[in-house]
Amino acid sequence: MKDQFADGRIIVDNAIGFWIHRVYQATRNEMFRVLRAHGEEITPEQWAVLIRLWERDGRTQTDLTDATFRDRPTMSRILDGMQERGLLEREVDPTDSRVRIVKLTRKGKALQKKLVPVVQALVERVVQGIDEQDLVVTRASLRKMFENVAG
Repeated sequence: MKDQFADGRIIVDNAIGFWIHRVYQATRNEMFRVLRAHGEEITPEQWAVLIRLWERDGRTQTDLTDATFRDRPTMSRILDGMQERGLLEREVDPTDSRVRIVKLTRKGKALQKKLVPVVQALVERVVQGIDEQDLVVTRASLRKMFENVAG
């Protein structure tokens, strides 16, 4: 992406960070819109928690914090909102009273069948017209960029 710099200037339209941010914001906004259109007020942050709990229910709050790249106070607020809506419950870990185990309720589990097809259709729209091999390269490139930054 050396073409994003010229004569001591930044060519914003060629900057990878600019496009990553634009795609993220546009996809985030559209995801919130389509979930709302299907009767669910699920934020993209809550969606990330749901996905991780559908992968493995009964995770610790700390595990969810790490798995969704959120800080502890933010995760606590996300879980509070989801608990108030009846999507999950938090229980004290029987082996360590300082630890909270997060479990989906029946309502939270039911959202998987309802909303995964909605999000799948959104993703298909987002990647429409992009060759599968290009998506594989893009994913690998983004992972490598993350590793370069994260160490």
